Amino acid sequence: MKRFTQVFGIAVASAVVVCAAGGWLFSGGGGLLLSCLILIGFFMAAVQKETKVYGFLDTLLAGSALFGLLAMALLLARIHVTAHFTEGSPFSFSFLWEQDSLMMAAVFALVSFMGGLLGAVLKGFYALYGKKLDRVVLFAGPLLVALASLTVIKVKVGGTIMSVLHGWPYPFVTHQIRDVLDGFSIDTWIFTPGSLCHYVVLDYLLYFIIFLLVFYAIHFYNAKRGTKQINRTLCLFGLLVFMALTFISFLSVKQSYIEHQIARAGYCAADADCAVIKDKCPFSCAVVVNSNEAERIERLINSYPSTCDLLCMGEVQAVCLQNRCRVSSR
Repeated sequence: MKRFTQVFGIAVASAVVVCAAGGWLFSGGGGLLLSCLILIGFFMAAVQKETKVYGFLDTLLAGSALFGLLAMALLLARIHVTAHFTEGSPFSFSFLWEQDSLMMAAVFALVSFMGGLLGAVLKGFYALYGKKLDRVVLFAGPLLVALASLTVIKVKVGGTIMSVLHGWPYPFVTHQIRDVLDGFSIDTWIFTPGSLCHYVVLDYLLYFIIFLLVFYAIHFYNAKRGTKQINRTLCLFGLLVFMALTFISFLSVKQSYIEHQIARAGYCAADADCAVIKDKCPFSCAVVVNSNEAERIERLINSYPSTCDLLCMGEVQAVCLQNRCRVSSR
């Protein structure tokens, strides 16, 4: 009964976290949400003390089903409650048994269950080869982190956080969206072999140094502590998961931060206080903020590597309605 309590506790806590961070997770293009669902299933397997895969199945199935249903219910309830109070929409619990809702719950449950199976397999490997797995993670972890960094900017293959912030290392394949020939926009892939070498060698070495520092820091700590030692393999695996999720969620976190700053900068007292500053995807065809905040918000928007296009038509003007800057068509 204790193992069911632990798994159910993780399922309930995870559903609450997914509900609270729903906007951020769904804005990550699917990769971030998928990674989090797999990680939730992994934790459901990790807390169990079973040594055989079939010993995980009953609790994992029950926990995944509970998580899927509860996460779906909380997410949709939040959406309906928000619509009820902001738009006056009628609220009822009928959404709980609609087909789309149940399908979403089934997908959540299935993905977390697959993550739990992965966790059970990894626990088996750890039981057999625990003393060697830390070195496997040490060398393979930086490679997996480098692969996760490909999601940082979708118009670049080989782009990293450093290439977005500082231009180093340069991506080895660039997708040039705005290449115009005879008046038509076409897509072109530009291959630069020199940057491929930089990406493969320098990125891997950078992440390997980070893993190596953690590896030896834990090694020296354990040598000093004697019996109370830290599990080096689990720490390295946790570092791998943390860095991979950080890279996968980089753009969605940045987008959420900029959208929050745009919302905060939309205060006004009169129409003259507002200004239209930018048309840039994914933020809006016309971002309207207080004129005193316009320069700061425009810098933030320009710092975001846009991966889509907007079809904006017609002239607009900024107006102040209920002390908030809005867009009005002329």
